[in-house]
Amino acid sequence: MEEKPSQYGSYGYRFSDPMLQNLAQIWSLGWDEQTTTLYDWDGKNRLDTGKFIFQYTISGKGCIDIEDERHELTPGQGFIVNIPGNYRYYLPEDSDRWEFIYLTLYGDVVKKYWEDIQKEIGHIIHFQPDSDPVLYLLNLLNMASNRQISNAHQASGYAYQFTMMLFTYCSNLEKRLSDWPEAIVEASMYAMNHYSEEIGPDEMAASSGMSRYHFTRQFKEYTNQTPIQYLTDIRIKKAKELLVNTKYSSEDIALLIGYKNANYFNKVFKKVTGTSPGKYRTNLLLQR
Repeated sequence: MEEKPSQYGSYGYRFSDPMLQNLAQIWSLGWDEQTTTLYDWDGKNRLDTGKFIFQYTISGKGCIDIEDERHELTPGQGFIVNIPGNYRYYLPEDSDRWEFIYLTLYGDVVKKYWEDIQKEIGHIIHFQPDSDPVLYLLNLLNMASNRQISNAHQASGYAYQFTMMLFTYCSNLEKRLSDWPEAIVEASMYAMNHYSEEIGPDEMAASSGMSRYHFTRQFKEYTNQTPIQYLTDIRIKKAKELLVNTKYSSEDIALLIGYKNANYFNKVFKKVTGTSPGKYRTNLLLQR
């Protein structure tokens, strides 16, 4: 089994500020993989009422029955439900694994927007792997794993921001291009989860289950980027975050984003951004 990202796990928060609880707050979030049919949640029989769940499939397959209608949840498919509710989500017998990320929120603002989305879009929503809600949740998971979500006001802000991102994404669904095929979603998620390793288009193609030739052609068709361009964008975006928020050297950052040395990292960074990592960091510090 592949090594899981550092944020793999479950995180729970029990903040006690009543005002923020009424607005928007985080209850739990996590990155999980289930491999047995013991994983089975019935929305009518849960004790943690007044909560609102977002769950997004990374790989494998799960199912959710909503009012007795079965929906398969493959990579790129997410769902939003309330607790309690007339649904059941589970690992079906014809699937050997289901990997997903999730976020459980509560509060009046969350309730309003969850119900608006369900009314207009439904419970099942397709998300491209680089969509704002997915990227935001991945960032929250990274923060949780590093113990950076530490107080009620901070967590409430994150809950509110995610809710707004989700609503905005769903409001614009009709304007989006056709959904990405499952194989392209798999490859995209592989790149986002393993960019810190020495991977390239060959590994992305292998994760999709397609030949390198057919994968490259389809990936470009749906993402408007070559696999290496897509992977480079992920790495450079992460490098920018590290340059702004840490004191890591170029050599350290190069290794953290999957490059062998600082010289190559500097070359790629300048080609993409038009400036060197050092000047990029200096310019941002001067603007503060």
